[in-house]
Amino acid sequence: DTRSAHLSEPALLPVGDVTDPTTGSLTKRPSSPEATRTSRRAVNEPPVVATPPQGRSEGSRHPASRALEAAQADNSLQVLDSKKPSAEMERASSQDDGGDSKGAVVQLVQVLRYSQSDWNKLKQDLELNFQASLLNKERDWSLMLAERDKKIAALEETNRKVKHTNEDMRMIVAEFEKTISQLQAEKEKTKTDSHKTVQSLESERDQAIEDLQSVETAFSDLHRRYEKSKSIIEGFKRNEEQLKQCVEDLQTKLKKSEMKLQALRSQAEDKLDKANEDIEKIKKSTRSDMVRLEAALKKAELRISGLEESLQRKCVVNRCEAVCSEDAVNVWCEQM
Repeated sequence: DTRSAHLSEPALLPVGDVTDPTTGSLTKRPSSPEATRTSRRAVNEPPVVATPPQGRSEGSRHPASRALEAAQADNSLQVLDSKKPSAEMERASSQDDGGDSKGAVVQLVQVLRYSQSDWNKLKQDLELNFQASLLNKERDWSLMLAERDKKIAALEETNRKVKHTNEDMRMIVAEFEKTISQLQAEKEKTKTDSHKTVQSLESERDQAIEDLQSVETAFSDLHRRYEKSKSIIEGFKRNEEQLKQCVEDLQTKLKKSEMKLQALRSQAEDKLDKANEDIEKIKKSTRSDMVRLEAALKKAELRISGLEESLQRKCVVNRCEAVCSEDAVNVWCEQM
């Protein structure tokens, strides 16, 4: 790049001197406004830079070629920037010279050091070198891109494995979190159950203490009752001895009473036999009296029936007599 910039760098000479391309000698050229403008435009314009072949589009060109062209363009701009101060100084000197009374103006023009064929050959060499460097860069970049593709493929495979591992780890972490949540729930449940169990045990303990106190109270009452019952039983035993003595006495009295009862029973049976005999005698006497009275009753009934018949006959006779007397009275009344 430095060589191409150096070869394309123009030489600044006075306007009146021109280099012959065939002989290389200097020739005088009259100073004119057009020549001055041409020399100033040549100084201000950038040097000619070899351009790459136009067969490829900007989008399809290799990145190495684009980078190389950018580097060459930067070098050309640096050369142009280095030449601008000298051109400005020359323009200032020309303006100062134009102010003199004589009107002598010294102007610079660009003088070609090489012929057109040399320039074309140099341009062709530069293009060949540029294409060779582009091919080398393309080959290097192809190798680098292949290596990069391999690295990318390896990284993608590693990324895929890492993603798969991450998925497995996510599943494991999810299962672990699920297990932890279950363990926490079981812990809370166990804690709640243990708390309930402790409360139930405490209530059972309190109930057992109350039962023990009640049992102790009942035992003390039972012991007191036992002592009382013991004293009562001792009293009962004393009473039993007394009652046994009383029973023996009463049994002796009972035997005596039974003997008396037996004697009284025999006497009562004798008296009862006598009373039964008297009753039989009375029954027999009353039976004969009943027969006699029944006969008298029948006789009285027969007498009553006879009297009733005679009474009926007398009633009929009285009725007949009354009827006859009434008829007689009626007849007498009629006769009267």
